[in-house]
Amino acid sequence: MRRLFSPAILVCIGLLLAGCGSPPPLVSDRYLNDTSLITGDPCSAPCFQNITVGKTTFADALTLIRHNALFRDVQSQDNPPQAAWNAANGEQCCQMTANPQTGIVDALLIRVAPVMTVGDVIAKYGEPPYVSVLPQDYSETETALGLIYPKQGNVLWVVPGNAQSTLDATDPVVIVLYLNPAEFDKLLETAQLSGWLGYVSVAEYRAAPPIITPRVTPTPN
Repeated sequence: MRRLFSPAILVCIGLLLAGCGSPPPLVSDRYLNDTSLITGDPCSAPCFQNITVGKTTFADALTLIRHNALFRDVQSQDNPPQAAWNAANGEQCCQMTANPQTGIVDALLIRVAPVMTVGDVIAKYGEPPYVSVLPQDYSETETALGLIYPKQGNVLWVVPGNAQSTLDATDPVVIVLYLNPAEFDKLLETAQLSGWLGYVSVAEYRAAPPIITPRVTPTPN
């Protein structure tokens, strides 16, 4: 099972980029078909499938995952506590970590099929206070922007296309990162983030001066 980075690292680099070879695509119907971020069913962020980041224990979360018909092929370990699993009819979609000292879930990363859009998210939660921009493209055909919602504890990675593309309301959400809203101030200390500029080009987001710069250098778990 691939080791997860700490939540702070996830906020800064955004994606678990492959260490070698071609990375899996960001946009794929083989990931989890899930719109719970928008519908609030069965629970609302920072809760996912009845697992609440910052409250649910790792043991209880594993039980919920293993008994959920949406998932299969759960892999887990206790030291450090982390798990990964697949969508029931698709590929590996999901990863989870917990605090080794408390045993409480501290991060959930969910790769989702392209069924939610930027417009859906903004209609539900409003414009994001912060945007994270990867300094490099994910692949030749895909780049990503992170829409950051501290109140909900979410970092949402969306794909406008390649580096020459412009963000649009119809662009898909491809990764939903659930974090503990109570810990977001600490996480933002490690991040360099822009403000929301609206539906402009990826190049404009990359050129925009940051409104938050790192005050603390994150280290991997």
